[in-house]
Amino acid sequence: MPIWMWLAASGALLVIEILTVDLLFASLAFSALLAAGANALGFSVVVQGVVFGVGAIGSLMFLRPIALRHLKKKPADHATNIEALIGAPAMTLSAITEHDGLVKLSGETWSARSNTGEIEVGSQVEVVAIEGATAVVKRKG
Repeated sequence: MPIWMWLAASGALLVIEILTVDLLFASLAFSALLAAGANALGFSVVVQGVVFGVGAIGSLMFLRPIALRHLKKKPADHATNIEALIGAPAMTLSAITEHDGLVKLSGETWSARSNTGEIEVGSQVEVVAIEGATAVVKRKG
């Protein structure tokens, strides 16, 4: 296979990678470049195919997982949705029992229940869990 075909395949795979951003096609493009290198060194088509196959398996098994971990890495303080509310402070708007109550949490009124017994109105509490639309709280401190 001529070297320009390997280079064209690598370029096409990189274009597809730009559209998908999954690092699958980037791994295959890397393998095509390795095969182009084998071609440039004068190896036969069979060796080029083997280089492509081994390069693809190697890059998919070893390089891609490492790259994906770094690509999808989030800062330590990057909690979203429910995770962001765990440990958050809240203020009781009504008496909180093990069955019901109301708290002001992140500027919103939430239904709540205590996991430590009754908590008085106006107390500072901390969210320990979210169960559905109910904040489970404990006394702060």
